[in-house]
Order: sequence, then structure tokens, then C-alpha cells
Amino acid sequence: MKIAERRRISIVGPTASGKTALSIALAKTLAIPSVISCDSMAIYRYMNIGTAKPSSDELAGIACHMIDIVDPDQEYSVAQFSKMTATIEARSSEVPVIFVGGSGLYHTAVFDHLEPPPTDPALREEIAHQVAQYGIEWGYSRLVELDPTAAQKIEPANLRRIVRALEVIEITKRPFSSFGPGVDAYPESSGEIIGLFPGRDRLEERIRARNELLFERGWVDECASLLKNFELSLTAARAIGYSEIFNYIKGELTLDETKETIIMRSRNFAKRQMAWFRRDPRVKWFEGPDDAIDYLTSR
Repeated sequence: MKIAERRRISIVGPTASGKTALSIALAKTLAIPSVISCDSMAIYRYMNIGTAKPSSDELAGIACHMIDIVDPDQEYSVAQFSKMTATIEARSSEVPVIFVGGSGLYHTAVFDHLEPPPTDPALREEIAHQVAQYGIEWGYSRLVELDPTAAQKIEPANLRRIVRALEVIEITKRPFSSFGPGVDAYPESSGEIIGLFPGRDRLEERIRARNELLFERGWVDECASLLKNFELSLTAARAIGYSEIFNYIKGELTLDETKETIIMRSRNFAKRQMAWFRRDPRVKWFEGPDDAIDYLTSR
């Protein structure tokens, strides 16, 4: 099948692996006018440096959808993301679509057209308050009691996912795990999923190099502005590096401690991303962008 006939291309992989650069290079190579971001943090305005959004110079005329769509004090659900992305994709029916991002749940919901369960922001806020009051251990124990299957798939420290599961259970009176085929189902698709993983040692180097670059670009100043102007939502507050830099600004961490903590969180996040995407047998893995482009353009 020639690339011009392929409807959907998705680029996945761990943080700092070069996904965004590959998506832009591929869009230019194939004369595709836009890409769709599947990054749960790039949706937030004013969080540009720490989320490594592409600059206008990098994009050079390529439109990047699903970035800068809400303020950082707002919640934004997978259901909202999926619905908005479907509208964008429908408008691109005559050309291939390139998805890019390392947020596994967002990618799966969009690429496989999963229908997320319903939401109730007020109820979610109430549950989040309860979990904050009684502790995340209480929240996770509650989830184990109500839906042990879902609890097995959610990390005990993942506050956002615990709250979301409890919210769905309360709204629907059904187990959270009962919705759809689930994220462990891998249906046939009309698209191609490309995974980038440069190897563990090289990825470590890339994570450290990017961390230094983000600080050079003014990440601390960006965080200072956020701290002054917003109270970050539960989702935005999970973005790697922001809470650490907030603590640095408050004098609770040294700069070196801040950088090393961010690197450690990035490394752990990369492991979780790889665990998510490695389960998907449809992903074709490459170490670098050139091999991926050669593969796609030769099909």
C-alpha cells in the first residue's frame, strides 16, 4: 500500500525519543499539512517549555492540532480530547493523518476510537477532595473494593486515575473496567503505528540533554509565571518537572536536586510508556527517525 493511500499514521514511544521531530519531518516529506498531538500535557496554554512543544520555526508551516486548547487551571478529560480529535480527523478525510504523542491512554482512545465512559466534573472534584482528606491509600483501597480488576491496572500512586475510576463507578453504578474492550484490546486498524526507542543508554542521554536545554530556554521563569497566575488543575499538576521547579522557587530544593529529580521522574515515566506501548503488537519499532521514514515511504 502506497503512503498516499494510507489513512492514519501514529508515532509513539517514550519521552525524549524524538517523536515530535519525526512527525514534522514525515509531514514535510509527505506534504501533509498538519499533525495531531496526543500529549495530555501539551493541551495546556502557558506550559510550553516544560512540555517541549514544537516552536513555529520547527513546524515551519505544519499545523499542530490539540495543543494550547485550555488554561492550566482547567481539567480536560480523555472523552473531551477524543471527541475534539475525531472532529479534526473528519475534516482531514482526503489526506493521511499523523498522530504523535507518548500519552498512552490518549493515543489509544484516539487511534482506536474507544468511547470513554461519562464524566461529571463536580463529582470528580468531590471525590478528589475525599481522597485528599483521607489519603490516596484510602482511595486506592476503595477502588480495590469496588473494582479489583481496574485496581490491578492502576498504580496505587496514580491519583488522577484512581479518582477517575471512582467517578465512573459512582456515575454508572458499573465497574470502571467494564467499559468497552479496554486498553488491552488491539483491534485491526487502517493505520500504521511507528514506535521510536533509541535504546536505554541513548534515551538516558537524550533525557539529560533535553532537561538542560529546557532550563536554558527559561523553564524556571515559565514556572514562576504559572505559580503567580494559576492554581494548576489535577491533570496539569502531574506534568513532569513543574512541581519540582515550584519547590525550587519556594526554596525547598536546590537547582541540582531539582534537575536530578526531574530526570528520575522522566526516566520512570519512559519505563511506564514503554510498558504501555510494548504490549501493542501492532507497533513497528525503530531506533531512529531515518529508518522510520525509509520504512514508511517504501511501503
